Amino acid sequence: MKNFYVLYALTFLFLFSCSDQKSSLMNKVNNVKPTDFSLHDMNGNLVNFKQLEGSYLLVNFWATWCKPCVNEIPSLNNLHKKLSAKNNFQVIAINIGQNKSVVEKFLNDIPKIDFMVLLDENMDLTEWSVQAIPTTFLVNDKGQVVYSVEGEKQWDSSEFISFISSEIEN
Repeated sequence: MKNFYVLYALTFLFLFSCSDQKSSLMNKVNNVKPTDFSLHDMNGNLVNFKQLEGSYLLVNFWATWCKPCVNEIPSLNNLHKKLSAKNNFQVIAINIGQNKSVVEKFLNDIPKIDFMVLLDENMDLTEWSVQAIPTTFLVNDKGQVVYSVEGEKQWDSSEFISFISSEIEN
């Protein structure tokens, strides 16, 4: 019986040491600056990345068919509302691989969102190295990607709001 407890304790320690214990909510990126791009918004306006410099951006790559992406939308909207009013901050969602009519129909069927949606219909933004969706990047006011993270997140949680606020204030 004693051997069982020792084996159990060793297994627990092994599993705990192999778990992904991150001290940060997002992964630090060493000032990788995406190349300049221009994409259309839902109104057909051409938005250039250079126009957005000077603001902190949370850039979220998503698709309408991606359930985790769709699940994030309300929390992204809440984060945008909470931080954009008093800070130099914007949430931008870049839909990848879908045409405007599909995205427009989807957006008409959900509660209104307050952040900008851009269309990358041909998936031209390969320099962002998006391997899975949703993938989200925090871009500083100089246009440099400083953090990234894959997967569904609760963006309006107190942890994320505090994390992003502290980055903006630095």
